[in-house]
Amino acid sequence: MSKKTYIIILIVLVLILSGLIFYYLKNKNTDGGNGGIADTFKNFFPFGGEEVVNNNNGTTTPDETPIVEEPVDFIQKLRKLSSEPVAGAGLLDVKAGTVVRYIEKATGHIFEVELFSPRQGRISNTTVPKVYDAVWGNKNNSLITRYLKDDDRTVETYSLTVKDISTTTENTITGIAFPSRISDVSVIDASVFYLEQGVNGSNGYVSNWSGGSKKQIWNSPIKELISQYVNNKTVALTTKSEENTEGFLYFVDTGNGSTRRIIGNIIGLSTLVDSSATRVLYLKQEQGVEMFLYDMTTKTRDAVYPVTFPEKCVWSSKNKDIVFCAVPKEGVEKSSLTFWYKGLNQFNDDIWKYDLENKTSDIVLSMSSETSENIDVIKPILSESEQYLVFMNKRDNALWSLDLTK
Repeated sequence: MSKKTYIIILIVLVLILSGLIFYYLKNKNTDGGNGGIADTFKNFFPFGGEEVVNNNNGTTTPDETPIVEEPVDFIQKLRKLSSEPVAGAGLLDVKAGTVVRYIEKATGHIFEVELFSPRQGRISNTTVPKVYDAVWGNKNNSLITRYLKDDDRTVETYSLTVKDISTTTENTITGIAFPSRISDVSVIDASVFYLEQGVNGSNGYVSNWSGGSKKQIWNSPIKELISQYVNNKTVALTTKSEENTEGFLYFVDTGNGSTRRIIGNIIGLSTLVDSSATRVLYLKQEQGVEMFLYDMTTKTRDAVYPVTFPEKCVWSSKNKDIVFCAVPKEGVEKSSLTFWYKGLNQFNDDIWKYDLENKTSDIVLSMSSETSENIDVIKPILSESEQYLVFMNKRDNALWSLDLTK
């Protein structure tokens, strides 16, 4: 064999080998099928009661230590906690102060921020793509995540738990898939409530974070509902707010499944129940927009001003008469809530404190005085000490904290 022939054969073999390698890598990295995002995620967290441990292999970016961002001015009154969109956050008060944990929407990476220090960084790089909602609980160690599959329509729900949490070492994520067709989730302490929507209505279940000890407590032809796990004994279910449509609020006993209708026939109803399940802050959208406090003990109803959405409010756990709310500078009108849900309008909010006993309200912060960004508040939560109010901006899903003591 001549030298020229040998070189030609060698070149052909190299080309064939290169083609095979390219074909293998192309199929391995193609979304959909067994290599797609959704299928990969399923392989990590299959349905059932057995936990699957993800030690940052497979879908994650190898990293032995968390990413710690540059030091920030943690003493400012209004502080932006995330530069990327967030799906949900949780709070935990420790001896040193309040710690925030949140999950990014795009990557599913989990971050931790200490509000009492400049310390912040990623504590888990497990990739959970397209997370659009997350609810934290179980002492801030667990969260229910809801994410979109590749078709951008199908929603799947997983319970994730962060184990061996540390800001200096790699963490382990365990996950369990919850049933499909879940339309709404709320949590309290170690318990989860979720609604499954079917053709003929909805079913409601309580379970633990692993999906075990499952018990049905709700069955109704009503499909469109929003849940609030009020306390260990009560789940509140409110029909989804819609203009020109009567809304209803029900209380469901988590023990025996008994149901009570609390409020009914209210146009465009939206609610927020206090932790004792004795009072309800609710919105009525009829001729105009009105907000009321309904006391179930005295059967009385009082108007509350300024008017805002209950979705922008959070009850104090230290003082039963105090509510903190974000209030649109522009005010709210009929159909405002419906359009807001649909993303057809946006607001610029201030933070207010309502004293329901004395029927007074005071502005806590005009946010435009602290930042040039316009903030449309969603998902407000209070730290246990009530030093901090943490919330998301509906405009970009960034996470913020407000020190209420400053």
